[in-house]
Amino acid sequence: MTVRFELLLPDLGEGIAEGAIGEWLARPGDAVTEDQPLVEVVTDKASVEIPSPVTGRLAEAIAVSGSVVPVGSVLAVLEVDSSGVDRQSAPASTSSEPAAVEIAATPGARRLAGRLGIDLAAAGIAASSEVIREDDVRTYAHAQGYMSGSGEVPRRKEPPEGAGSDAFPDRSVIASRLTRAAAVPTVTNVDEADFGAVQSSGVSPLTALAFVASRTLLEHARCNMLALDGNPVPQDSVHLGIATQAETGLLVPVVRHAETLSVAELDAAIKDVSSRARAGHLRPDELSGSTFTITSAGRMAGQWSTPLLNLPEVAILGLYRIADRPVARDGVVVIRPMGNLSITFDHRYLDGMVAAAFLQAVIDRLESWKRP
Repeated sequence: MTVRFELLLPDLGEGIAEGAIGEWLARPGDAVTEDQPLVEVVTDKASVEIPSPVTGRLAEAIAVSGSVVPVGSVLAVLEVDSSGVDRQSAPASTSSEPAAVEIAATPGARRLAGRLGIDLAAAGIAASSEVIREDDVRTYAHAQGYMSGSGEVPRRKEPPEGAGSDAFPDRSVIASRLTRAAAVPTVTNVDEADFGAVQSSGVSPLTALAFVASRTLLEHARCNMLALDGNPVPQDSVHLGIATQAETGLLVPVVRHAETLSVAELDAAIKDVSSRARAGHLRPDELSGSTFTITSAGRMAGQWSTPLLNLPEVAILGLYRIADRPVARDGVVVIRPMGNLSITFDHRYLDGMVAAAFLQAVIDRLESWKRP
């Protein structure tokens, strides 16, 4: 006996309320397995792959590529054996009425249309492309005489020659999160570390730092807290966020239970989530749930900076450029591969001594590094 179940657009986190349907990775009639990616969803922040919650068959792909649908919308209907039904899956609606399909439009176009009171469905401005863009709304607004308070719909500058409209992705979600993070009273403590032992081992500095930090956080649990609704709670596990630069902006994919992974496993996990973040192939759950974040721009990182927190975390660790520098050792000036580390922390919940003790413990372990 088979049962029909609906695949819903899940909560994508970070205040995202809707997503644009990208490419379907399976077709109606295809057999699918649990956790198999079914469809790409593009948000203001990232591109993610929505997996199948069960093993079965894709009966119907309801969401149309290019359309924008809110969280909780039905994406597809799956047919599964009743004995293998996932208890968290929602049964399909028995209604015979067809699902409503939204007009395909970018988030920026939808916001501008809403501000000007333009009905996208009635506007008829999508004839030249499959997806309505912000410039399409502006063109229609001028043609129909829609006016802003100044009597003119403000036009944005054209992108540089050779750059498409996608060259400047919508950063509204990023802007909202960073605005909240910037309001937090933070302090940044910076110190330097000798990476000679790490370099000699052949392990990448980021992997070594992630390994050391995940173990050190178990001993300095106050740095591994989440402050939800003003109530900081220490976490039992280290779910490590790895800040990654993608074309759509800065993403923070998560390595779960980092404190349980070996150096080789952690290195592979970091490379995996970072590469898939840049390619837009992450699942929604891989972009949320971190308890502590490491940020590094490698050789482009400069000497040091003051990162913003990845809320609701209370601390973030920064790794900066590692280069040969003169340092004193036993009264003699020598050249060593030195790199700065920073710990930025929420001063509402952590004091400087707590954060500094954590940072010093991390540095001590890096400088005495012996690959486990």
